[in-house]
Amino acid sequence: MRTLTLPALLLLALPAAAQTQTQTLAQGRAVAQTWCANCHDIGGTTPRSTNDAAPSFPTIAQRNPEAATLRTWLSQRHKDRMPDYNLSRAEVDGVVAYIFSLRR
Repeated sequence: MRTLTLPALLLLALPAAAQTQTQTLAQGRAVAQTWCANCHDIGGTTPRSTNDAAPSFPTIAQRNPEAATLRTWLSQRHKDRMPDYNLSRAEVDGVVAYIFSLRR
């Protein structure tokens, strides 16, 4: 018989929606670390960006934007202002969730 670890037991205890939210947040953090950290300070343990023109994710979070506004911004081509990474809808949702997690 296999014994479950405490983290595994906690995940089993979470409702499905919370598990999905946790997965979305983790995906958003991964996208931010892979793509966004090239220009933005994304918060957490990543090195700070040297690009003063790109606002930090904590700063964006404190501006208290609507989710729809962030989704639109992340889904549009930004010419010289921001590379067009052509993120999937799930990746955009993840980045939005990650930014919201940085609110104080």
